[in-house]
Amino acid sequence: MKSTILSFFIAVGLFFAGCSDQSSISSPQQDPQLSIMQMSNGLHKPVTIKKNIDGTVGGQIDMAGSFDGVVSVDASLTVPAGAFQGSMDISMYMEGSLAVIDFGPTPFTFDIPLNFSMTISGLNLIGVDKKLQFVYIAPNGSLQPIELNGTTNVDQVNDRLTVTNAQIPHFSRYGWAK
Repeated sequence: MKSTILSFFIAVGLFFAGCSDQSSISSPQQDPQLSIMQMSNGLHKPVTIKKNIDGTVGGQIDMAGSFDGVVSVDASLTVPAGAFQGSMDISMYMEGSLAVIDFGPTPFTFDIPLNFSMTISGLNLIGVDKKLQFVYIAPNGSLQPIELNGTTNVDQVNDRLTVTNAQIPHFSRYGWAK
């Protein structure tokens, strides 16, 4: 199930990234040390949350709940005041089979990076490397660790992945890689 969730998020991320016409988002070089984490269980259905945010004022969009009775998600994307001009519908999408999240609309680059925190609970993390990283997944499939003001954590005892205060400079696909 986890591998299905991860595969879904990768596919969706590649789709959204491939549709990008914005040249200011550059794709990183593939790090041969990184690969997207496959999971054996995950959400049983895709989840999309959308909210209109005024970029001058800022705001927050949250995704929370147990979507299949086993796996639960608690995510928060904070838009600081001045991150962009005007207002837009911001979306967070999880396909259900990967530990990957897609943000939209894409492509879109911010004047001030957004902060993202997320916990996915109920995953089978036995044997998963505790050095897992939260990464940007480029349209070409390359992976680049993103800047954190906080941490990433693999809690194998409680079957939980956490990223805290990841800096999101542009909308695209992000996820966990080992």
